[in-house]
Amino acid sequence: MLNTNPIPANLLTESLLQTHPVWQFCDDAKSDSDYDESYVKPCEDALALGAFGSYLVATNYQLANGDVLPGAVQLDLLDAKVHFTPSTIYAKEKSIDPLAHDASVRLTRLTKTSNTQPVQWTLAVSFNGEQNLRSGRIARARWITALSLLIRLISLRFSRRR
Repeated sequence: MLNTNPIPANLLTESLLQTHPVWQFCDDAKSDSDYDESYVKPCEDALALGAFGSYLVATNYQLANGDVLPGAVQLDLLDAKVHFTPSTIYAKEKSIDPLAHDASVRLTRLTKTSNTQPVQWTLAVSFNGEQNLRSGRIARARWITALSLLIRLISLRFSRRR
């Protein structure tokens, strides 16, 4: 049986994502519980356009050398808009931020292989009514990544006011 108690998002593990591939961020505005937006809980509902919410979703990351490692992508649903932010790669029971400047160095050390720059991600689950798994490339230039994250943050900020 799945533990439905929220956990801090930074404690989400590869095994928890294998057990349940979609975790929704708690919304303290809709709840009187002690859990804020830094906590996630397993989500039983299928991902569907038209909803609003933020999730951590099981993902497979492809490295430049062709290896594939498990991880998570943060998915923000804003009605018909969907934003994806690479969040975590798991290697040897360690979690690595795929957007960090030292991600490749850390992955090289853990996997003992070369050319470990994360280049692409593919969700492990599909959206309701879709047959293909969504995927995306990971930008190489850090300023492009930073600008993209800033635009998403601004978009999220203004979408909550509607």
